[in-house]
Amino acid sequence: MRKINLTRLLVSIGLLLFLVIALPEVLPSGPDIAYATTIEKEKTPDYKLNLKSIPLVKGKTFALKVYNTGADAKVSFKSADPSIASVNDTGEITANKVGSTSIEVTVKSGDTSTTLTCDVIVGPPAFSVKMAKTRIILGLNSCDTLSVTMKPLNTTESAKFSSYDPTIASVSASGRITAKNLGLTYLFAEIDAVNDDGSRKFDKCMVIVTSTEQVALFEEYFDNHPELNMVPVQDLRKALEEFFNGKADDAETEANDTAPTVEQLSEFLEKSFDLEAIRKAMKEMAEKALQAAQASLQTTIEKK
Repeated sequence: MRKINLTRLLVSIGLLLFLVIALPEVLPSGPDIAYATTIEKEKTPDYKLNLKSIPLVKGKTFALKVYNTGADAKVSFKSADPSIASVNDTGEITANKVGSTSIEVTVKSGDTSTTLTCDVIVGPPAFSVKMAKTRIILGLNSCDTLSVTMKPLNTTESAKFSSYDPTIASVSASGRITAKNLGLTYLFAEIDAVNDDGSRKFDKCMVIVTSTEQVALFEEYFDNHPELNMVPVQDLRKALEEFFNGKADDAETEANDTAPTVEQLSEFLEKSFDLEAIRKAMKEMAEKALQAAQASLQTTIEKK
């Protein structure tokens, strides 16, 4: 009888030890279960705005959108300062006056609420645009970036870029130029402001695409021949178009075939505009200016 009771006691102790030691390793504890449940409840969709910040020109509008919303989601929009930029129930922002503000977007789905923010900078429209360069020379298949200056300096307007002949040189919306074929074309930077005749204000830049080996040589040629500045702009442009686009008889090249050389260009322009006579005239003008300056200096010295 004592043996049976002792055996039962040992079994009971063994079961108790198993419950105390083994089961916690098999089953997760209460806090772990609660934590996992909390994470599951807090998980929300990854809402995103089409833009987190945007520059707007006064008077312009922009449609703000929220992505990844479900069918039951309710979206509301609110401006921190409607006098600068207001927003309607569909998310269309209107730039009212120069300044900075933000648009608060609230997304409610079930019991959860998520807030997103879009910063808005309102600036004045541009009234002038100027390209940093009037001429760019690129090697075939190379790239460059257009640089423009717009006024007023605090404008938020972006220039609209285009190419007269994209098969020679194309330009992206951000101003990135890609040289595609040998030849000459023009790139334009346009703004919304208009001239007296109603046409859009713009500036343009000549782009010459040649072989990589000729790029530095052509740049040096133009830098070292200031007499070209004495040639009427339209006449010089027409001559360069004829030469680089393969229309000049003296060029001895065909566009998009073999890149013309600096020597060929020099010979062509010399014949087209008699550059030697222009250089002689410039030298005489410089000498007369020097003589006049010296005479003025001598008169000043004598008066003293």
